[in-house]
Amino acid sequence: MSNFFNLRRFCRLFVKHTAEHYRIYLMSIAVLIGVLVLGGSFLFFVIPGPPDPGLQTALFFILMLIAGTVFTSTIFSDFGDRKKAIPALTLPATAFEKYLVGWVYSYPIFLLIYTTVFYLALWGLSISRNWGPNEHFTMFSINQGILPTIWVIYSVLHAIAILGAIFFRSLHFIKTGFAFFISYAVLVIANTVFIKLITGLNIIKLAMPFGYLNFNSNNKDYSMAIGRSDSLLVLIVFALVALLTWIAAYYRLKEKQV
Repeated sequence: MSNFFNLRRFCRLFVKHTAEHYRIYLMSIAVLIGVLVLGGSFLFFVIPGPPDPGLQTALFFILMLIAGTVFTSTIFSDFGDRKKAIPALTLPATAFEKYLVGWVYSYPIFLLIYTTVFYLALWGLSISRNWGPNEHFTMFSINQGILPTIWVIYSVLHAIAILGAIFFRSLHFIKTGFAFFISYAVLVIANTVFIKLITGLNIIKLAMPFGYLNFNSNNKDYSMAIGRSDSLLVLIVFALVALLTWIAAYYRLKEKQV
C-alpha cells in the first residue's frame, strides 16, 4: 500500500470518523438550524418589509464564516490536544489521509450542508409571514458575482482555522482568532507605513492590503481603490494564500505524526 494515500484505507478511516462523530455532527446541524430559525424569525418579524437580497447575502456570508471556522477548529482540535493527539496520530493511516478526512468534512461537506440549511430556513421563514400587497420577498441567489469572493475568503479562514487547531494545544479557536487579529493589525500598520514611505503621501486612514487608500493632498481628500480588472488577480493571490496555509497545516500535522 502507498505510504501517502490509499483509497481503500481512506474510505475506512472516513467511515470510522463518521461512526464516531455523527451524533456530534447531527447536533451541530440542529444547533445551526435553531440559530437560523430563531435569528431569522426575529429578523423577519421586526423588519417592516421583506429583507432584500443584499441583507440575505451578508447574513449568509457572516454566519458561514463564523460557523465554518468554529466547526473546522473543532474537527482538527484532536491533533492539537495533548490527551487526544496520541490516539488520533497513532491510527493506522497516513497523515495525509487523516488530514483529508477533516478537510472533506469541514470544507465541501460543511459548505453543502450549510447552504442547504440556510436556504431551507430562509424559504420556511418567507412563507410563514404574510406580506402586504405591495411587498414581495426575493430570495438571494448564491450564483452571483460575489460568490468567488465569498469562497476565497472562506478558504483563507478555513485554512487558518486548521493550522491554528493543529498548532495550539488548547483553546484552539480563541487562540487562533487572537493570533489572526493581532497578525492582521500588524500587517495593516506595516502596509500603511510602507505605502507612506514609498509614496510620501499624507495617509488619512490605515491602508488595508488591497483595500482603499485614503490620503490628503493640497488640502483635498482622495480615495483610491483597485480597479475591477485587477480584482481577479487579488482573488488569485488570496487563493494561493489559502493553498499555502493548507499545505503548511498538513506538514505541521505530518511533523507531529513523525
